[in-house]
Amino acid sequence: MTYLMRAPIDEGFAEGGVIAASERSALLENFGNFVLAYSVAYQPRLRRFGDARGFIAYTMVGKTAYALADPLAPRDHWPALLDSFVEKKRDVTFWQVSRPMAELLASRDFAVNALGVESFIDLAGYDFEGPQRRSFRTAANRFARLGCRVVERPVSAFDPAEIEAISVGWRRTRTTKRRELAFLVRPVKLADEEGVRKFFIVDEHDKPIAFAFFDPLYENGRLVGYLSATRRWLPDADPLSAYFLVRRAIEAFQAEGVARLYFGLMPFHRIEDKEFRKDWLTRRAFRFIYTNPLAQRFVYPTQSLARHKESYGGTQRETWCAMNTAPSLPRLLKLVRACGIV
Repeated sequence: MTYLMRAPIDEGFAEGGVIAASERSALLENFGNFVLAYSVAYQPRLRRFGDARGFIAYTMVGKTAYALADPLAPRDHWPALLDSFVEKKRDVTFWQVSRPMAELLASRDFAVNALGVESFIDLAGYDFEGPQRRSFRTAANRFARLGCRVVERPVSAFDPAEIEAISVGWRRTRTTKRRELAFLVRPVKLADEEGVRKFFIVDEHDKPIAFAFFDPLYENGRLVGYLSATRRWLPDADPLSAYFLVRRAIEAFQAEGVARLYFGLMPFHRIEDKEFRKDWLTRRAFRFIYTNPLAQRFVYPTQSLARHKESYGGTQRETWCAMNTAPSLPRLLKLVRACGIV
């Protein structure tokens, strides 16, 4: 079984790739049960190796292929798809993969390192009581006093300039303020998207001041959860905006019977590296970024991100990265470029 594209693999891709959107959508709805599945299917500028039976999403930095998450394919297709991809690309890395994919990569002699943990909450029975969830209650009370509310509307219902102002204003307060991040983070799309839920805080004049977008997860043709993919607010908006948005989204999803809400990756958090043959330099680099104050300030604030996501409670599970080519240092440095940090 081969997985060559219906066009040359190295050809430039338009509209997300030569795999038709309808084919990607069908694969997503059947096999998209991991947090980055929607990004794998639709993130702009990613290349896709495979066909209508399944594919690997990736980007090239120099001669190194950076594959994103698990293949969007049936599990029994993964080995052949991986082997064809490695044969074609040679120098291959994978990022934010599940345990089954990590085990497959380890069996192909990849060095496999813990990347961090992903978190999720089971929505059935989730509530906003207790000291750990005080921020949810404070946010709801504070915004109610201000006359603000959360609405779910199409982006097209708002003035595009107002939504753009929220996005740009928020980004200017971040460590990585110069450009939108990509690859491990799906770039925000300020337009309506199939299946993506979009919630907005509006003030007493019905003007938007914050938004949160949620990507869907599917399995066997049914919705199984959402990923909290994007949360942004105006610089002068209350910093509890995120809690107000997430609370109202949780309440909406609970009313619909949605099973889970995912909060995504906490990079380099709770790394143990006990299961696979690891690359020691990669482990040390992750540890340095997570513990070094200058790296937290000027590269990426992974500790504050982890604290925020842990405030929601729920369950954590490990995720991994893998490389098949040494040395690891240049591949780690090129990851920074792949993500748009520099």
